[in-house]
Amino acid sequence: MMPRAIRSHRQRTSESLTAEPSRPLVAWMQLVRLPNVFTVLADVGAAFLLVGGGPLPVARFALVLAAGVALYWAGMILNDVFDLEKDEAERKTRPIASGAISVQAAKSAGWACLILGVLLAAASGYVPSADHATTWLPAAIALALAGLIVAYDGPLKPTPIAPAAMGGCRVLSFLLGASPLLAMDEGLPVVPRYVLVIAMGFGVYVMGITTVARDEAIGGHRINLRTGFVVMMVGGVTLALAPSFSLAETRVGWAIASTSQFAMLIGLIFLPIALRGLRAQLHPEPAVIGNLIRISILTIIPLSAAFAFLGAGPAWGVAVFALVVPALLLATRLRVT
Repeated sequence: MMPRAIRSHRQRTSESLTAEPSRPLVAWMQLVRLPNVFTVLADVGAAFLLVGGGPLPVARFALVLAAGVALYWAGMILNDVFDLEKDEAERKTRPIASGAISVQAAKSAGWACLILGVLLAAASGYVPSADHATTWLPAAIALALAGLIVAYDGPLKPTPIAPAAMGGCRVLSFLLGASPLLAMDEGLPVVPRYVLVIAMGFGVYVMGITTVARDEAIGGHRINLRTGFVVMMVGGVTLALAPSFSLAETRVGWAIASTSQFAMLIGLIFLPIALRGLRAQLHPEPAVIGNLIRISILTIIPLSAAFAFLGAGPAWGVAVFALVVPALLLATRLRVT
């Protein structure tokens, strides 16, 4: 267990960063949970690299990455806008509740990011390409994701289906990354089974994290802890088995020919999560649960790197994995949850 003095120091550091009105940039960084944005770059980018075998067309790749980030930031900002009354009572150091960012500025930024994300996603499907037809799918997925973001931040968060809604956001995030490259058949998109299974795996994993996090501040409800941990592991198994859902000809260009080897790679990535999850079952304290949640969220990056490696080779796998570095550095100063 982390020494209490260290935990207190980190908590004071994090709170001071969000509470100090003279540091508006830091307040905005905390509002959008900046460390987490690298998980979005990772899974959106990995989906594109997996389907395309690389970052081409570059313009579609860049636009869909920007769309994913804009939609994620919209979700984070609007989350605090909807939670303002609760934060004023329970978490007064949050950027809006503390007054570091005005409610009107947050509302304007949140809705602007939501609209911008949809527009960028739509544009990614219409960038001219000799190898890929124009497609309306990125716009449709972005619209669905925007709607689910607002639904989660608003009416769904207090309900039992909130974790499923959050998982659904991550499903759509992965599909968004793949969407600019998916083939069209008579005007309808063709989504490979393995892409759907990977997206579902990420969604189930995030649903488990969200379930674990529901009572983080008070030490965690044992039913939520156990249920969430099991759901996270189911998500991991789904991700490990996902490549086996592809057709044989799809695997010809993959960097890891054996699906069993890939499953072992995912298993190794999940091992620290499994150990921390078991520890949280034995010691359901806020610090232990918070550490599990933080590491579980950031583990989306190496998981995404494994799929980038699978589809585009080791260089791109390493490039996606390198996003861990800024994410971890920022997570030492800014709250992840």
